[in-house]
Amino acid sequence: MFYQEAIEYINNIGRSGSEYGIERMRELLDLLGEPDERLKFVHVAGTNGKGSTCAYLTSILKEAGYRVGTYNSPSVFSYNERWLVDGKPLDDCDVAKYMSAVKECIEQEQALRGAFGLGEFQPTAFEIETALAMLAFYDKECDICVLETGLGGRWDATNAIRQKELALITPIGLDHCQLLGNTLGEIASEKSAIVKDVVVTLKQDDEIMAQIYNPYHIVEGKRVEIKSSVVVAKTPKLVESDVSGQTFEYDGKTYCIHMLGEHQIVNASLAIEACRQLEKKHWQIGEKAVEKGLENARWNARLEIVENAKERFNLCVPQGKTLVFDGSHNPQGAKTLADGLKKLFDKKRIHLVVGMLKDKDVEGVLKIVAPLADRLSAVTAPSARAMDKAQLKDIASKYCTACDECDDIKSAVQNALDKDCDVVVLCGSLTLFANLK
Repeated sequence: MFYQEAIEYINNIGRSGSEYGIERMRELLDLLGEPDERLKFVHVAGTNGKGSTCAYLTSILKEAGYRVGTYNSPSVFSYNERWLVDGKPLDDCDVAKYMSAVKECIEQEQALRGAFGLGEFQPTAFEIETALAMLAFYDKECDICVLETGLGGRWDATNAIRQKELALITPIGLDHCQLLGNTLGEIASEKSAIVKDVVVTLKQDDEIMAQIYNPYHIVEGKRVEIKSSVVVAKTPKLVESDVSGQTFEYDGKTYCIHMLGEHQIVNASLAIEACRQLEKKHWQIGEKAVEKGLENARWNARLEIVENAKERFNLCVPQGKTLVFDGSHNPQGAKTLADGLKKLFDKKRIHLVVGMLKDKDVEGVLKIVAPLADRLSAVTAPSARAMDKAQLKDIASKYCTACDECDDIKSAVQNALDKDCDVVVLCGSLTLFANLK
């Protein structure tokens, strides 16, 4: 397949929906020759902070001299961002090549099963993308791979891999409740199932920690306890912060990061502690790689002050104004956004441009962020699951007195920048950003 054909293929598969489970994923990897068995992984689960933590860890391991494969979802600006090698997305030719290999494998298995009446075999879009990651990282000779779960942990396709050096669990909150459970404990139980032996996390609610300390697998319908070592990262201390970045102390040492918001020093601390545990497993990292890796790490649309907006997105940011992107889509993420805006832009006039998916806690998010806005513009996110802008505006009007709606996301952002405000924030669903380029 050419690249566009690969995109059309995966989009068609995606329209068929998805089923939760890892058996089919494991079977697909086996049919592909078990590329994952020749790779090493750090497996990351959690509700918020997964992508940023993966970015920190990727940057550090790269600075340490390792070739690093990173698998994230969803992507922000381009589809290819799901698969990174040393922090750079796969190019179009590679995506087409590896997607073609997975497609051919699936079709061969379908034909074989059809000939013998053995039933259907149709991996989901996410399973195909996960298989693509394994093929690419093996072919690119990655030394270590940073793997982010797509949803939950226990039955997430990424949990089919076995060669785990380390598990890492970021802050857990209420999200995807219809699949993962309605309590923090239930959700934590699902996410903790990625643990193999050592897990790094942060101090969380007692209900969550109880599950992290007692993870288990389901084997042939039976619960099997996992004997694991839980490493709880120390609490970092913020030293100073402004729009250019942050300095913080962790375990007696000082580090600098570019990413904003106090939650990011927590994510960075998780990455530091993860590296210490990897060193105990004979990975050579070193303090200089940690310092430089943290400082160089970047992650899109997480309280991101947009630079070079004209060149990147053809958006004109008037002098003295600031454009911010943030993909927070649940109340926990909304709180980190709100805290960051209060700290960085106190007494500034803020215009929010918001688009969200209807299966999220829309009112829970708006209740937190909308009161910070002098004006709010509702848009419809580019997704079949999007909430219509009119409905979004109605909900937002409970918490912000000046609300309007706009048909086009980029136009909504530019109109906001041209109006009487100091800061424009495009926030809500991560799907908002892909059409800006």
